[in-house]
Amino acid sequence: MAEKDGKKRKRRSNGEETSNKKLATGAANASAGKIKVTYSDDDSLRPVLVSTPGLTPPSIPFELYVKARSANQASGTPKPGTHHVLLHSSKHPRLNYTAAPAVSDQYLSHHIAVFDPATNDLQITPTHHLSLRSVPRKTAPVDEDQPRKQRATYAAQREDLGKVFGTKKAQKFIASRTDNAIVKDSKGKGQQSDVQGAILESMANASAAATPQKQDADEDVLASKPIPRPNLSAETVEEVYSFQTLIPASDARLIPIKDWQDAARNNEEVMLSHRFPAFHLTPIGKGNDVLKLQALRYLALLLAFHGALTGGGRNGKKVPKKDVLLKKLGPVKEIWPEALVESVRLRFASPASGHTELPKWYLENLYTHMCALSLYIDDWRTNTTHLREDLKMENKQISQYFVELGAKVGPPSEKEREVGKLSKAQASAVRVASLKLPLEFPKARMGRRR
Repeated sequence: MAEKDGKKRKRRSNGEETSNKKLATGAANASAGKIKVTYSDDDSLRPVLVSTPGLTPPSIPFELYVKARSANQASGTPKPGTHHVLLHSSKHPRLNYTAAPAVSDQYLSHHIAVFDPATNDLQITPTHHLSLRSVPRKTAPVDEDQPRKQRATYAAQREDLGKVFGTKKAQKFIASRTDNAIVKDSKGKGQQSDVQGAILESMANASAAATPQKQDADEDVLASKPIPRPNLSAETVEEVYSFQTLIPASDARLIPIKDWQDAARNNEEVMLSHRFPAFHLTPIGKGNDVLKLQALRYLALLLAFHGALTGGGRNGKKVPKKDVLLKKLGPVKEIWPEALVESVRLRFASPASGHTELPKWYLENLYTHMCALSLYIDDWRTNTTHLREDLKMENKQISQYFVELGAKVGPPSEKEREVGKLSKAQASAVRVASLKLPLEFPKARMGRRR
C-alpha cells in the first residue's frame, strides 16, 4: 500500500527493521591482517631439524660434528649452504645413534618459520635437515681359540704329573719329546741377527710400497676399459658405482620423475617400449627413493637412444641426425628435455666422429652403463632377463658385460626360483648378476706366443 506522498516502503520482516549499514572497522583491525615476513640470514647458528623415520627418538645428548664444504668456508659460521652437519651419540646402553644428511636432500633446502601472533611477525630461518639412524653397538669379540688354549693348559698339567709320578717308560717318552723340540738356547743359536732383521724389514717395506703401485696400475687398466669408473677403495658395495658416477649431476637435474611417480601412485597406465622399465616402474614409483626413480628414467632413455641407432656389426652403430633421432625416439621429446637427449649423445658417441658414431669401444661403454644402472636399481642383484631382451642379446654376451663390472653371474637361487614360479628348465635359462666385495675383475687377455 502506497503512502500519501506516492512512495513505496519496504516490507518489514517479523516486525523488525534490518540496517543496511556496515560496521566500521578501526585502524587497528585493518592493520591486524598484515604479516611482516623476516628472513634471517645473519651469522648466528642455525637450528637442526631431525627426521626419525621408523624410530622413537631417545632422550639422550648428542655430539655435533661440522665440516666445511670447501676450505674457503672453514672459518665461517656453520650454515646449511656452507657446512655439513652430523650428530652422533653413544649414550644409549645398546645402540649408537647417528643423524646425517639424507641423500635425497642434496637438491632441497629446509627452513623453519616462527609466527608471533602478538606482533604479526613471521621469521623464516634456514635449517640443517638430518635423518636419524640407529645401529646395534658391537659387543666384545668371542675368543674362538679359548677351548684350544684350555686344552693346551690341561696337556701341560698332565705332562708335569707324568714327569713326577709317571712310569719310567712315560718319563722317557716325555724327555725325548722335550729333547726333539726346537728351542732357543742361551748361546743365541736360532736367534735372528741384526743383519737378518734389516733384510727382512727392507723386504717388508718393499712389499708395502709395491701395494699402492699395484693399486694405481689396476686403476689405470680399469680406466682404459669401456666401463663406469669403479671406486676400488670402497668399503661397501654401494660406494663402488655411486649415483654421481652413473649419472652426471648436469643430467640428473634434467630428468623428470613427477609424471611417473604420480602415475605409479595413482595406478595409472604408462605406455613403455622396453620390459625393464615397465616391470620396475610401479614398485619404484610408489616408493620414496627419488634417486632410483631417476636412474630408472635415465636407463629408459638409454634404451630408447640405443634403439634409435642405425647400422651394426663390428664397426659399431651410427647416431642419426638430430631431427631423425627425435622422431625415432617418439614421445621422448615430449617427456624428456631435448637438452638431456643431446647430453646423452655427447656423452656416449665418439668425439673423433663429431659425436655421430658409436664404435665398438663406445658401444660397449653404453652397454656396461646400462648394466650398472640395472644393478643400482635392483640393489646390486638383478635378473638379467629383461635387460637382455631389451638389448636383443644372448645370455653369454650380456653376462660378459656384467662380469666386466666386477659382478658375478650365475643361476637364480632356490628361493628366487620359487618366488618367480620358475621350473628347473626355465631357471636354467635365467642368469642373475650380483655385485659383492671384494671385486673380481676379469684379467687382461694375453696374446699368443709366437
